[in-house]
Amino acid sequence: MKKTFDFDFRTGEFKMKNKNPVELEGVDALKLWIQKCIRTQLDRYSIYKGKHYGANIEDLVIGKSYGSGFVESELRREIEEALLRHEDILSLSNFSIATKRKLMEITFSLATTYGELSEVYVYDS
Repeated sequence: MKKTFDFDFRTGEFKMKNKNPVELEGVDALKLWIQKCIRTQLDRYSIYKGKHYGANIEDLVIGKSYGSGFVESELRREIEEALLRHEDILSLSNFSIATKRKLMEITFSLATTYGELSEVYVYDS
């Protein structure tokens, strides 16, 4: 995995240390890539056109009234397809969704070349 710069999704800013961006590599860079990939709507941004980067999460949850079973299976499919495009991610398991009002918490495990990772993604619709 290439090196990348750490990003704070709450503030929308790169993390800095001594006025320099914090560099990530290895499993930490992969974790950031996972969050960025899930947060990026597929084919929305011209920089990612034709790269098959991102997932169609918003298409399934914003303003839709699909049944919870359908939404969970489609979200799993979208996220699994998006993440398995990365060469360091081998498989996805233990996928679950919990909703509370407008918050949706997606949890899953990934088998990676760095070992097993447990990830949590919170989506606020």
